[in-house]
Amino acid sequence: FTVVGKRPELTENILSTLEKAEEQLRNNPAPSEYQLDDQCVVQLLKGLCLTQLGRLVQAEICFNYVISSEKNIKGDTYLVPFTMYELGLLHKQKGDVRTAITVIEKAKMNYRDYSMESRLHFRIHAALNTMGSFTAKLPPSRTPA
Repeated sequence: FTVVGKRPELTENILSTLEKAEEQLRNNPAPSEYQLDDQCVVQLLKGLCLTQLGRLVQAEICFNYVISSEKNIKGDTYLVPFTMYELGLLHKQKGDVRTAITVIEKAKMNYRDYSMESRLHFRIHAALNTMGSFTAKLPPSRTPA
């Protein structure tokens, strides 16, 4: 969303599409067993759009919906850790670095064996490093300088 986020009109168009998908899922007369997973994907993406548009309170509501749905998500197990990461970045953007670090650390420490885990861990380490909380301990180099 970094590239699209620089173009508010594109972000608004994506947000409009997501709101239509949200409405369709809400009004689905025959929901599948993965209905909640689908709703959570939409909420994560909607939260990303809202964050890019500076609508942080609304974005936080979307992210919290996903996180609070954790126990009922059937297949898309990546949703909660990725959402926690994005929520942490949102807190950083609001200036609450302590909460940002706490939320991102939870995403790093409390979730395993989900799709794209290593990709998220790279992002987490980079984010924590920029916040002055890089907790990963790297072994000393064994090559001469």
